[in-house]
Amino acid sequence: MKTTIITLAYNHERYIHESLVSVLVQTRPADEIIVIDDASPDGTATAIEGFIREHPEGPIRFIRNERNLGLTGSFAKAVAMASGDILIMMAGDDVSAPDRVERSLAYFADHPSAMALIANADIIDDDSRTYGVLDNCAGIAESAALSLEGLPEWAYFLRGRSSCGATAAYRAEVFRAFSPLRVGLYAEDDPAAFRAMLLGTCDFLPEPLVRWRRHANNLSYAGGSKRGPEMAVHFRKCEAMVDQMIADADEWKARHRDRPGAGFDHAVTTFRFHKAKWALWAAAHERGLSLLAFFLAARNMAECRPTLYAFLKETWRPACRMFMPFSLQRLLANLSSHR
Repeated sequence: MKTTIITLAYNHERYIHESLVSVLVQTRPADEIIVIDDASPDGTATAIEGFIREHPEGPIRFIRNERNLGLTGSFAKAVAMASGDILIMMAGDDVSAPDRVERSLAYFADHPSAMALIANADIIDDDSRTYGVLDNCAGIAESAALSLEGLPEWAYFLRGRSSCGATAAYRAEVFRAFSPLRVGLYAEDDPAAFRAMLLGTCDFLPEPLVRWRRHANNLSYAGGSKRGPEMAVHFRKCEAMVDQMIADADEWKARHRDRPGAGFDHAVTTFRFHKAKWALWAAAHERGLSLLAFFLAARNMAECRPTLYAFLKETWRPACRMFMPFSLQRLLANLSSHR
């Protein structure tokens, strides 16, 4: 199987050299390495170009976006360029274990139904010191294959696990069997994991194949200043991500009308519920009183027929937030971040 490592970088000037070194010293070299810099305003692109000059033997294709496309825009661009059968993802601030490619290929060879493989990661700081574990596998001791079969009603399709894209490897069919991922999603990982379950299984390997760096510019980081109207943008991206999964489900169902079962239907219902939830939060954080948008989102949530408890649990907090002045939102967020 041919392998492609996809490295997405944005403002990773400080970390990109260590990241790319880890790509080149794999025990089983990748056949293709695609590095995309998403129009970083710092020196990331210059650092990548310098690394390539120092390592001309590496099969690295470097693309610098002329404008910022965001995570999923850059991801879709890289996937469209990739020629590998197995696509291994990493961020420009993370470090892959030396045997990551070898372990991933061996797993896919031994598990033909696996369409995605999510590993754990060691958490490192700015200076590459390990200080924790990113447990994407939810505490399991052995590898596990997750499918939509048997998904309980109202359970999120990952069942408490994390689809962290920086630790993921996929068969290329996960992307080639569907329309391209849309631009402007919060992340690509949940949609990719869901696609994997439509095609086969999304598997979890409780081994740290990545050193995942946590710092203030992580996608998952949210400081106190990022509240109020700025967070409305964030929640719209979360809403768009869930909408992507609904679109993928519709696309899949149109081609396989005899295949979807109860697990598929349960997943889609939960997606619609979560899409409405993110729409509620977006409306609650926008400037002014977005009452119409809020009530439309609440109606869409109610149409999913949740229990009264589940409905009230997801609506009362954004409802309170909507009527809270922006200045107070900012104050409370800053106080919370400094606890």
